Amino acid sequence: MVVALAGSLLVYAVVALGVRHWWISGAAAPVVAYLLWRAHPRARFAAYVFFSVVALRGALRGSWGALAYALAAIALLQTPAALRAWPRLRFGERPGRGPREPGDRMARP
Repeated sequence: MVVALAGSLLVYAVVALGVRHWWISGAAAPVVAYLLWRAHPRARFAAYVFFSVVALRGALRGSWGALAYALAAIALLQTPAALRAWPRLRFGERPGRGPREPGDRMARP
């Protein structure tokens, strides 16, 4: 799952930069792929934002391949395997640091 999604993002980056000249999207795809590969706590959120923008651009510009790719990737993120690889964020939790205490607004040293 991780290899497939991260690899598809790298292929997307090559196509976006080399063929379509979508510079921002082509530059962001490897960053999202890296976050997914490293299982960063915010990787799932970054992937949702990235694929939502790709889907929106695909729908507005009539690039049906980009739209289909983005929707397929979003659907893939809904599977149980993706949930195990990249758990959802929960309100009040700080990835890697435990839950926030009530009234705790300052960062710990």
